[in-house]
Amino acid sequence: MSWKSVGIGAGVGALFGGPVGALIGAGIGGWFSSSKDKYIRKLEAEQLFVFTALFGMLAKIAKADGIVSPEEAQTIKSFMHQIGMDDRAKQAAGIIFSKAKDDEYSVYDYAAQLAEAYDDNKDMRIIAYRILFEVAASDGELHPEEDKILRGITEQLRIDESMYKIFADEFFGHAHALTEHYALLDCTAESSDAEIKRAYRSKCIEYHPDKIMSKGLPDNFVTFADEQMKMITCAYDEIKKARPSLT
Repeated sequence: MSWKSVGIGAGVGALFGGPVGALIGAGIGGWFSSSKDKYIRKLEAEQLFVFTALFGMLAKIAKADGIVSPEEAQTIKSFMHQIGMDDRAKQAAGIIFSKAKDDEYSVYDYAAQLAEAYDDNKDMRIIAYRILFEVAASDGELHPEEDKILRGITEQLRIDESMYKIFADEFFGHAHALTEHYALLDCTAESSDAEIKRAYRSKCIEYHPDKIMSKGLPDNFVTFADEQMKMITCAYDEIKKARPSLT
């Protein structure tokens, strides 16, 4: 599903429907259409959708334990910086975040709409999950309500539930089990050497910057794709250590 050809106007919220459309319509539809900022003027409708869905989910998980901690706020600010937001774009994100914290929709509603839109783009869904995990883990502990969301939302995002353990291990400093390394490559211990090699090559192509951008993701999301690729390469290296025949 793509919105690349859709222009951004005052009624942009109605184009998407669901929680994302409601959030845009309630908070930033007019703001985006009236902005003369270079970043906003170049923002395609698909990127507006990603921008809104992500900050809607971030608001929900940051508020899951009742408060937005200073560490969570700083992680979200760092995320804004990583994807190249300027002051006006950050202002828009603040509006989205503030309204989403207390709106009628759940984090699962936002996740389901994102997954429906990116049904053929697993990379985008995993990147979104990674960002949620990073915010939840920013204060060094996982609140039970945050943990509940991160365990449950894999279903709405249509990603394998093994991703929970993979990211929990990454963000809380635990070593990955070999089964998790296989899972990152979408393989199992029963996969042949040839299948594992093909899977690794396929992942390298999937997370190449040109490939990521060709799928409609904002250019600056390449940073998160790079992090995912590092994990995949590490997984492949660990599998090779356990399989002398895999060279």
